[in-house]
Amino acid sequence: MAGTDDELPQFLEQIAGEEAFFAGETQANDNETRARMEPPAEPPLVSLMITNRQRAQLRALGVSDEAIRSMTPTEAHERLGLTKPDR
Repeated sequence: MAGTDDELPQFLEQIAGEEAFFAGETQANDNETRARMEPPAEPPLVSLMITNRQRAQLRALGVSDEAIRSMTPTEAHERLGLTKPDR
């Protein structure tokens, strides 16, 4: 066990350095994750689906079920006035 008193400070210093390194890595990863989780500045311009509520609104406007089935989401959204104005 000779010399263990000399190695202990070096060991503790190494551990402190590793802890500091991993703390920095964790913070960097947290920042990246947070940046990815933020919603986009504006919603996408692509209409992806016609919701059940939108189908009901179309029916209330007098659109038949057959016409709704054949509509694209963009067409349905235009009919409901849900499209974005041109930029």
